[in-house]
Amino acid sequence: MARLIILARHSSVRQVNIAGPITTIGRSGSNSVCIDSERVSRHHAAIEWTGDRFMLTDMGSRNGTYVNNEKVRAHALSNGDAIVVGDCQLRFLYSRALPPADALRLMTLPDHLVAIDAQMARSASRRAPERRVFAR
Repeated sequence: MARLIILARHSSVRQVNIAGPITTIGRSGSNSVCIDSERVSRHHAAIEWTGDRFMLTDMGSRNGTYVNNEKVRAHALSNGDAIVVGDCQLRFLYSRALPPADALRLMTLPDHLVAIDAQMARSASRRAPERRVFAR
């Protein structure tokens, strides 16, 4: 899941989850992320999911878009990148969930291994519990 932490000029902090293929950032209310600041253009920047990464693109803003203190027109975002639009700072956070193919899978054991496993479990339950000696 990807999200933006927004630090506005008046010390307010908010978090916005990035949902959908394109997230727009700007002063206009029609943007996904609306920032109320005259130094932010109406349509300042956009974050787009390209299928393997998030790309930040400046949309011709007057004050520019910066990532990690460098002015960019387009930039592949990484977890923890510091973004500046106008007088507002944003932090891009991204934690990639494991795709279903790499997630933990159930394993089916052949019948003969299931029988051996059951036999071992029965014999273990019949054994006397271990005695533990504690030194004082």
